[in-house]
Amino acid sequence: MKNLTGAPAIFELNPYEQHKYQMHQLGAKANAANGDIYRYTWLAADVSAGYLLTALAKEALHVNLAVAVSNVIGDKKVVLDVGATAVDAHEYDEGTLNFNDNSPEGEWYTITAHEANAGSLETDVFVSPALRTATVADSSQASLIRNPWNRPAVSQLIAERAAGVTTMDWDISEAPYGWLKTRGMVSLLADATGWTKGYRLAISDQTNGAGGVSDAGASMVDIGQGIDTGTAGEFNAVYLSID
Repeated sequence: MKNLTGAPAIFELNPYEQHKYQMHQLGAKANAANGDIYRYTWLAADVSAGYLLTALAKEALHVNLAVAVSNVIGDKKVVLDVGATAVDAHEYDEGTLNFNDNSPEGEWYTITAHEANAGSLETDVFVSPALRTATVADSSQASLIRNPWNRPAVSQLIAERAAGVTTMDWDISEAPYGWLKTRGMVSLLADATGWTKGYRLAISDQTNGAGGVSDAGASMVDIGQGIDTGTAGEFNAVYLSID
C-alpha cells in the first residue's frame, strides 16, 4: 500500500514555459509567490488565452463495466469488458478505476497504463496500488474515469470539472505539457449575458469556453468571481477559485 506524503515541492514554475515531454504528474499543483495556483496539464490541441478548459465528458460506454477475469488480492491488472466506444491510447493515464458495484465496490485505484482498442473488447487496465480485494468475473463492475488534467478541452456547455484558464497561446504541436492557472487573477471570456461585478461565476451554459453567472443550480460548476463587470463577448478580469 502506498504511504501518503506531503505535496512535492515544484521549484521549476514558469507558467509560460511549455514542455515537450512530461515533467510532473498530471494535476501536480504549484504555488506562485503571490498565492496563485497552477496545475500541470497535458493539452491535446491549440488553445487561445482566456478560454475556460474543462475535463472531457465521460464516455457512457466506459462506465459500469463488467470485470471479465476474476482477480485475487495483489493483482495489478484488471480486465474489463468495454462497450462499443474506442479506448484511445493514454486516454485514462493517471486516471481512476472506480469499482462501482459488487465487491470490491467503493474501492478506487490509480490507472498506470491501459490497452487501446476500437471498443467492444476485453481491455487490460493496470492499477496502483495492487488490488486490496478480490474481484469476481461477470459480477464486479468498474468505471474508467479520466484524470481531469489529461487533455482537457475548451468547455462545451457541460457540467464537468473546470480545469483552468489558459494564460498564453499554446503551440501544442511542439510542446503539449505546461501549467494552467486554477486560482488567481485571469482574463476570461464572458458569455452572451455577461455578469455584474462581484457575482459568482460558473462554466457558461450559453457559450463554449466562457464563464457566466452561477445560479447555484445542480448543473452549475463554480469557477470564481467577477472582479470587473463582465461585458458579453469580451475578456474580463476574474478571480479564479477552482483550487
